[in-house]
Amino acid sequence: MSQFSSLGISGELVQVLEALNITTPTPIQEQAIPVALDGKDLIAQAQTGTGKTFAFLLPIIEKIDPSSEHVQALIVTPTRELALQITNEVQKLIAHLDGVNVLAVYGGQDVEKQLNKLKKNVQIVIATPGRLLDHLRRESIDLSQVSFLVLDEADQMLHIGFLPEVESIIAQTSDERQTMLFSATMSADVKVLAKKHMKNPHTVQIERKQGPAEKVEQLAVQTTDRGKQGLLIHLIRTQQPFMAVIFCRTKRRVSKLFGILKNEGFLCDELHGDLS
Repeated sequence: MSQFSSLGISGELVQVLEALNITTPTPIQEQAIPVALDGKDLIAQAQTGTGKTFAFLLPIIEKIDPSSEHVQALIVTPTRELALQITNEVQKLIAHLDGVNVLAVYGGQDVEKQLNKLKKNVQIVIATPGRLLDHLRRESIDLSQVSFLVLDEADQMLHIGFLPEVESIIAQTSDERQTMLFSATMSADVKVLAKKHMKNPHTVQIERKQGPAEKVEQLAVQTTDRGKQGLLIHLIRTQQPFMAVIFCRTKRRVSKLFGILKNEGFLCDELHGDLS
């Protein structure tokens, strides 16, 4: 019996996962999937890279009704990059399902194209807050029948300043929805949001093992503030790295160090927020 089957995932979806070389659930998937399939609200504290995306996508896809044309699942993310990434994963998982469609809604994309796609049968919407609110004002998206609401990377979303937008979006959804909140950290704002909009949520927490990748060698060199520049130049000359990145605390320091290294004959460039 498949390990995903034991979590409640159907054989058909297990086969899709196996075709993607996904056979063993991650800890966050093991804990979150049964709760989500049971229809309970869920708070999951997990870092990026723990498999959290499939932890909410698999239960949603199990419950999606292809015969219903309204938006059934809404996934809100802080960035368009994450929205596109999640959309790509959904498309892989629904390839075997006729009549199930997904749409990414984010800024920087042609609004008219999004409007045309929304006129079709779309059950899963993955959106950034700003563009989603734009569609809500246009009344081009109806969230009143949403059964599944996912707030992904909630801490980052609130840190960016999207709390008012998220509140406005939640207000447009049904009180009967299932809400799943995924966050790397549980900040005060995230806790307030969860308490206000979730019903007796089940909480799971996955600790990510800290430390470098296995093949990364770390070396600490003691020096003084006055001596670190000369030591840095000495290390570059003696170690002769094929490629290197040097991080500085300020943009001003980046520019200053860039000039010094360039005068020393190193092939280098600077990168910071004041550059076009």
